[in-house]
Amino acid sequence: MSSYQDKAEGVSYVERIAARFRPPIRTRLATALQLVGPIAREKVILDLGCGLGNFCFEILRYQPQKVIGVDISSVALSEAGRICQGRGSCDKVEFIQGDITALDSLPQADVVVGLGVIDYLNKDQAKALFQKLDIPYFLFSFTEKRLSVLNFLHFIYLKSQHCPGYFKYSRKEIHSLIPRRFSPHFYEHDRVLFVTNLPGMRERLLYE
Repeated sequence: MSSYQDKAEGVSYVERIAARFRPPIRTRLATALQLVGPIAREKVILDLGCGLGNFCFEILRYQPQKVIGVDISSVALSEAGRICQGRGSCDKVEFIQGDITALDSLPQADVVVGLGVIDYLNKDQAKALFQKLDIPYFLFSFTEKRLSVLNFLHFIYLKSQHCPGYFKYSRKEIHSLIPRRFSPHFYEHDRVLFVTNLPGMRERLLYE
């Protein structure tokens, strides 16, 4: 089941409970679209960890030149390809299977987006990813390291599902992983936190 879906029929009781804590994931998608959309026209957009292609398909409304989705899961990309065919969007959207931590370089693009990607990278992997970014603009969400009931419940859920590494970072830690040439900013909306160097973000942060 996609984390962006509301329904939880046919899944375990644990997943039904987890679904109640997923509104921030849908907020994450909506916010990313609002931030990237205004500069997407005629641009090549790269979506790392694209999953079923939710962001890839939604950003098309802003008329990018092309959208490239990369994900390690062949199962997710197979479903994304089926959805792409059904939407008639395959002339604008390309999916690539690959482990972003193992790629020597990323596909060329004007903007790279990673929603939830950093959460599954340790510090060395996250730093390596930012070091090989040869793309002008980026927007990455991340889970902030802080004490809260939701973070505790999320930790219990991940342990119960035997999930692989899941990492949370402070803003200071994230800032230390990004090369200075990018001049990153942090943007938070409705409990969802992003690090980005999108144009105009400094002005937005002054007023929001």
